[in-house]
Amino acid sequence: MVTLDLLEIVVTAFALFALSRVMLRMKDGKITKKEGFFWCAVWVLAIVLVFVKDYLNLLQDFISTRRPVDAIIYISIILLFYLVFRIYVKLDQMEQDITTIVRNRAIQRARKK
Repeated sequence: MVTLDLLEIVVTAFALFALSRVMLRMKDGKITKKEGFFWCAVWVLAIVLVFVKDYLNLLQDFISTRRPVDAIIYISIILLFYLVFRIYVKLDQMEQDITTIVRNRAIQRARKK
């Protein structure tokens, strides 16, 4: 008989929910296939790591942390910084695009007068 810890149940349920949201966003075309694949890989990896704790010990040894959970936290923080950077770059690009559009519209309206 398989017994599950509360953490395993919660992480699995959340990861499955997040995975379903990724699939819906891919189906709606809100995210690209590349982004969808990345997020699917993240959530599937989360589920796998919850059930295969030996890999966490390997990760712990590789990163040289005292506890496996520390390794996960360090990697998560690095991933979050990277994602914030990507959001910043996209936001900056959108601001530049909006500025270009507004400038062009203003020039077109000025020429009509």
